[in-house]
Amino acid sequence: MLEARRVPGAAPEAPSIPVGTLPRRTAALACGEITYLRHGAGPPLLLVHGIPTSARLWEPLLGVLGERYDCIAVDLNGMGRSRPAPGADLASPGQADMLAALLDHLGIAEAFLVLHDQGGAHGQQLMVRHPQRIRAVVLCVVVCFDNWLVPAIWMMGLIARAPALARVLGRARILQAPMRAAWPLPQTVRRGRIAPALVNDWFHALDTGEGLDAWCAYVRAQDPRWTIEAVPALEAWTKPAHVVWATDDRFLPLRWGVRLARTLPTAADTPTLLPDAGHFWPAEVPLSGARAIRAFLDPLA
Repeated sequence: MLEARRVPGAAPEAPSIPVGTLPRRTAALACGEITYLRHGAGPPLLLVHGIPTSARLWEPLLGVLGERYDCIAVDLNGMGRSRPAPGADLASPGQADMLAALLDHLGIAEAFLVLHDQGGAHGQQLMVRHPQRIRAVVLCVVVCFDNWLVPAIWMMGLIARAPALARVLGRARILQAPMRAAWPLPQTVRRGRIAPALVNDWFHALDTGEGLDAWCAYVRAQDPRWTIEAVPALEAWTKPAHVVWATDDRFLPLRWGVRLARTLPTAADTPTLLPDAGHFWPAEVPLSGARAIRAFLDPLA
């Protein structure tokens, strides 16, 4: 059985770049106005977040990763500050096409790819639809196979089906309490709570109403069919791949990381483990996570 060394009373690691430091940039694409963070120099490294996070999920890692890579952390279309064009496809195939279009916009033919959570579903569709754009892929606690919807996302789906009500509740500051407290955000880390600056960025649409319709449309568009349909592409993958998993993830337990590693022909049979870390590990072990990513990518760069 795969086990990790426990660190009793382990403290959160300091971010290599404090959250909110980097300015967002904007790319005008056919699918919408896509915002992103960029830091560092070297081979391009594209980092993709999930629900309900934003590009700033990755900011605590970018100081270390940026020493070696040109890091591009994107707000998914409909999340963060990205705003979709009318009729844009916000499901995983459309998000994969958005990522390819962003690389085109930036003049990048091929990039290293790092994925988290629902960003894993979109990244797996990128592996299906645009494999030539990926130099190597690191899957860090991702949605895969049929391992979702988890209860928290199911609750978000209920809210997303009534955006008008969500606007009213948001203006009255009623919606924020269950989303910040009753929704198990504090339970998704092991080493203390997530920094308020990160939570504020992730729930910007709820707090301000700005982009709330897009946020709701994104949540409604997600479907596990896209990860299920991507399995043959995973089984046939020929480029370098690696799996990183947090040992204490309550949403996506370690067994999914083991299965994913054994499905990818080019990956090691066992994931790299991040001990005493939960689902939102970039918020609590950014240095360990960045080092794990670099340990795999640096020999390939």
